[in-house]
Formats: sequence, structure tokens, C-alpha cells
Amino acid sequence: MSAILSSAYREACLWQEQVERPVRAVGEPPDRADVLVVGAGYCGLGAATAAASAGAGVVVLDKEPLGWGASSRNGGMVIPELKAGPEKLAKKHGELAHRLYDEVYEAFDHTERLVAHMDCDYRRSGQLYLAHTPHHTPHLRRLTDELQRAGEPVEFLDRQRIEQRTGSTAFDSGVFFEKVGGLHPAKFHAGMTARAEDAGARINDRTAATSIRRDAAGFVVETTRGSIRAGQVIVATNAYADGVVPELTKRVLPINSYIIATRPLERQVQELIGPQMMVDTKNLLFYWRLTPDGRLIFGGRNRLDPVDVPVARDFLYDHMVRIHPQLRGVAVDYAWTGYVAMTLDRLPHVGTVDGVWYATGCNGTGVSLNGWLGHRLGQVVTGQAGPPAFAQLRHPVIPFKQFSSSYVPFVGRYFALQDRR
Repeated sequence: MSAILSSAYREACLWQEQVERPVRAVGEPPDRADVLVVGAGYCGLGAATAAASAGAGVVVLDKEPLGWGASSRNGGMVIPELKAGPEKLAKKHGELAHRLYDEVYEAFDHTERLVAHMDCDYRRSGQLYLAHTPHHTPHLRRLTDELQRAGEPVEFLDRQRIEQRTGSTAFDSGVFFEKVGGLHPAKFHAGMTARAEDAGARINDRTAATSIRRDAAGFVVETTRGSIRAGQVIVATNAYADGVVPELTKRVLPINSYIIATRPLERQVQELIGPQMMVDTKNLLFYWRLTPDGRLIFGGRNRLDPVDVPVARDFLYDHMVRIHPQLRGVAVDYAWTGYVAMTLDRLPHVGTVDGVWYATGCNGTGVSLNGWLGHRLGQVVTGQAGPPAFAQLRHPVIPFKQFSSSYVPFVGRYFALQDRR
């Protein structure tokens, strides 16, 4: 089904259109820094704030205009989760798994403390994790039991209760997670930027780091606007890495995610759909929610290789109205795309490459985790704390990464076949 487009339709990101992105004066950055951060998204800004608050001289570089990347293109869902559940992770990583999940929940609490002092439309609204097929219901029952045993506030819902909460009859069952929130990602990014600058960090956007060289005195970072000598370097580019640390590029696969946004909905339709975040159980999952101004955003993909935004837009619209038939005929105002950083084991990773610290690979759950991992790295390089538990994970290389454009489409088709079961 082709999407119905409003007269105001734009192939642009709703969030970015609603927030005036700050413009920084273009000029040469300082030639020295105690801590140099590459990337001005949630992770980089979290690192900059923590390091500057400890008294370090901090410079942040971003090759794009401030607020251009994934930090203001995402769905705005603040979710304390990893792609692997606690029991599955424990089977592979033992006691470390519990420490990883402790840090995931700590990241969520850290984010809630931040947003309490920001104008970013945050709301603790909960999340529904919805069974794509009836075959997924036994898994959701087991997951509910597992999380309840761990003390998490979750609840199993049958088809009738899901319809009561969402107005949709498309799902056989689901799990409601109380500890999930939603925010306006571009406003959150603006708040993170203000915190970093208030702490004393210097931000230079439209300035790309092109190489990092280690020597006896620290690091020399070459940029498109000159060289910077730094005592410590943190790379926080996530899915938007472009080879400045080649070893890191081998371990992260950027995958497009697409989102559409409807026009503002009637009040009764908003009340029918409900305020909660929603995600289904597919490999190539859908995620959707109401925005602070009453629109519905609907995101996902049907393949792993990139497609044109209009193709993805029509695909998403078709599935949106299948799930919520009451939206049939509602026009779309915006459609856009951005990258998600995928790792081979579907876990975030923290580590060093020749002394350069990095955090990457939140696999679509980075709104709270990215900022917190950056915060922790800012503490690490200034001697305030040791590395987080995620630094203990081995960060696997993606096999034949240089040929990924050839094999990724087949992986996507395999996932799509699994999702039809």
C-alpha cells in the first residue's frame, strides 16, 4: 500500500524539524586538549560532561552539524534492555551477565536523573513487547516469569488486554514493562549539549577527525581543521564511524532503520492507542509510539540492506494500518532514516584500540545506554572510576566485513523467513 502523504510531507526527520539545532562558530579547534572526544552524540556528550566536570580540558569534534546524527533521529524510547535476555546472557557469560544487566538498569536511572532537569518531554510510560505470532506467546510467558523472578515490574497480557490498551487486535499476547520511558530525542540531545558546554567542554562541529596517532606524549589527532595533541582520546561515533579507528570499523555494522510520522491524531485515537512504547518480537522488528504532539511514529525495516526512503515509507505505512486499522487514511507528514550500530553478538562494547577508548554497538537500545557509557568513559580517562563491565566482553570481528554489502541482504532474507513462522 502506498502511504497517504499530507500536503506538508517532507522527507526529513520530525524531531530535527521541531528543534532549532545549535550552530557553532566554524573555526580551528584548540591545538591541545586533556581529553579529545570524537563524536557529539549522546555517548560523546556524556563523556565530555564527565571529563570536564572533573577539571579536564575537553574538546569534542563532530564531522556533521551538531545534532545531525542518530541521537536526534531515533524513536526516543528509553529502554533498559539488551537484545539477549538475562538467562540467555547468563548461560554464555555467567556472573558477568548479572553485572551487565546491573549497568543497563543503572544507565536507565542515570538517564532519568538527567531528564529531570531537561525540557525533553520525558514520560515514564512503559512499553509493550508484543508477540508477532501466537508461536511467540510461550516465549513471552517464560520471559515474564524470568523477569519477575529477578524482581522486575513486568506483566503478561493476553489478546483482550492488549486490545484494551492499544486498540489493536493484531497480537496474541505481550509483556508490559513498567520501567520504560519516552522522550523527544532532539530535545534530549540539546540538553546533553548544554550540560557538556556548561561543564566547560569545547564543541567543534563540522570538523572531522581523519587520523589518530599515538606517541610517547599521548596522541596526535589530525582533523579537517588542523592537528590536536591530546592526553586521552575517546571515539564515540557508534554507527557513524568512518574509519578513523580501522580496528573498530571491523567490529560494527551500520544498518538503516526507517521511521514515518503521521499528522497529529484526533484525541480519541490517541487515547485508544495509548501512551506506551510498543515493539514487536520479530527479528526485523517494528517499533512505534505516540509523540509529545500527538502523532504516531512507526519505525523498522523489512530487510538489512538499504532502500530508498519512499520504499521504506510505503512498507511501514502498510504495516502501521494493519496493526492499527483506525489509522487507515491518516496522512504521513515525515519519513526519514538513520543508522543503528549492530555488533556480531548483539551486545554493546567498550574497549581500547592502541590506547584509544571507545563505546559502541547498542544495537538499537542506546538512548539511555550510550549516554551512560560515555559518562563512564569520561570518568575512566580522568581516573574517577574503573571501566564498566561491558569492557570485559570480547568484541568480535564481523567476518568478511569488507564484503558485507554482498551478504547482508541474504542475512536479512533469512531473518524475514524466520519472522514468518
